[in-house]
Formats: sequence, C-alpha cells, structure tokens
Amino acid sequence: MKLINGITINNQLQEGYDSVTINSGTVFHADQLAEMVHFQDLHFRPQYEEHAYVAKRDWRSLTPVEIKQLQPKNECNTYNTVYLGELPGHLKDGFRELQLAGSKSRDEVFEKFYHDPGKVKAVNDRLHAFLSTLSANTPFYFHCLGTNFPNVEMVACDTTGLQKGYQPQDVKYMGIHNDGTTQMTVYTAHKFGNRISINLGNETRAFLFVNLSMIQAMNMLKKKIDVRAHNIHIGNICRYFFHHFPDYPVLRVQQKPYQYYIAPTDNCFHDGSTLGNSELDITLIYFGYFKC
Repeated sequence: MKLINGITINNQLQEGYDSVTINSGTVFHADQLAEMVHFQDLHFRPQYEEHAYVAKRDWRSLTPVEIKQLQPKNECNTYNTVYLGELPGHLKDGFRELQLAGSKSRDEVFEKFYHDPGKVKAVNDRLHAFLSTLSANTPFYFHCLGTNFPNVEMVACDTTGLQKGYQPQDVKYMGIHNDGTTQMTVYTAHKFGNRISINLGNETRAFLFVNLSMIQAMNMLKKKIDVRAHNIHIGNICRYFFHHFPDYPVLRVQQKPYQYYIAPTDNCFHDGSTLGNSELDITLIYFGYFKC
C-alpha cells in the first residue's frame, strides 16, 4: 500500500531524509518472532500484549516521490508534523558532563543524574531555555527520564499493573500504538499537543510512526467496517486499524545521540525501537506544544 498524504516531517537533521526509512506495514506480534535481549545478566525474549502489532523488518530507503509526500507543504503545527532536530552544542556538553550514557541500569542513570545537583541545575536551566524557544511561550512539562533495554523491537510498555519485584520477562510490550487517554476522542486527539524525546544514550535508536492522524485512520476504517457497531474509540482504534490495513507502511527515523524528535503521539500510531543495540537506551521526554 502506498503512503497517503498526512503527517509530514520537518527535517532539520544534517542527514536529511537519509535518516528515514520505510517498510511494507505491520504484522501481528505472534507471527514475527521477537529477538532475544542479552544485557548484563538478563536473557529474555520480549512478550507482547494480546492485540499487539509490530513493524515488519523489510526497511528500505525512501523514494523521491515519498520524500516529496513527507515534506511539509503547508504551515507546520503541533498535530500535523513530526520535527527532527539536534541539540545545540552547549546542551550536548551539559548532558555529557552528567555521564548518563553508558549506564548499566536504570538505577545507575538516576544515581548519576542526582549525583551533582549543581551540574543538573545548570543543564536543566539550559534545557528549559532551549525548550522555551520551541514552545513559543506555551506551557510544557517534564514527563520522564526513561530507560529501555537494548535490542527490543517495540519499547513501549505499561508496568503499572505488575507486582513489585517483577522481572523484565514479565513485561508485555504494547507494540505500535497511540497515546490517547480517556480525556480525548479520535476526533479531539489532535488538540492535545505533542512530545519532544531526546536521545541521551550512546547508541542510535529509532522512532517509528505511521503518517496518519487519528481522524484519517478512522475515515479509512469507515470504508471497511461499521465503526459504530464495533464501538471504535481512541483506546482500540489501533488494533482495528492494523487488522484491516496491515500493509500500510511504517516510517522509521534513526535518532542518533543528542538528536530529538517532536511528534503528536496522541494523534498518530508510533513506538520506539532499540533493535540491534547493545547498551541501555536513555531518553528524556517533555510534553507541550512544540514547533521548530
């Protein structure tokens, strides 16, 4: 299936669109064996939630036609654009001084982060000044300093329902998904801003997304099924969409250390990936209404 004109990419990376690849769609998680994770003393194969779909692995370069489709033609805003960029040098230097990259565990990341309050405050001040330039004086807020295991194809997971002391092999990953909450609907998801995610690790990670808004996805489903009879809503549209459109392509952005993406993650299907990596993945995420 070919790309449909939808969410575009405002690409400010030096690599340009060489940083973006495309595949032939998604597959039900049980039909594509997950890669093993070997990290420190851990050895496990990731499990997925019951209805999860994952991206196919047949990645290829974009064609000139696809690049043209993904380039912004109209005004970029918080809900119709994925922005790609790189932190300024002084911010990179500040994060390097914290020595988070190369940490062996989530606990070590946080120990380093709080080890030197003076350095943390300095880099936090610089970061907030930078984010203020992207947010045009609209409010933004810290979401998380996150870590992910290496060599995980789809990193998003919900551990809130697991018992204390759970093991990594107990986690069930979501697969490609949207971040919609009960506060929103398919038709209002575009009103809730976007996120910026910064790679603070040593290795290149990937951001995967489908360039369709929730309204576009719903309109496509309406041509296949009775969406009212199936009670399709913000919480289940993902599994219905990929069941009926498994051949709609996924885009993969290679995100090098200290590069960032800004994406409307409530308003598009997406996930992160550390497939092929060997070190701990570290990301810093803020929510707001960012543009660059």
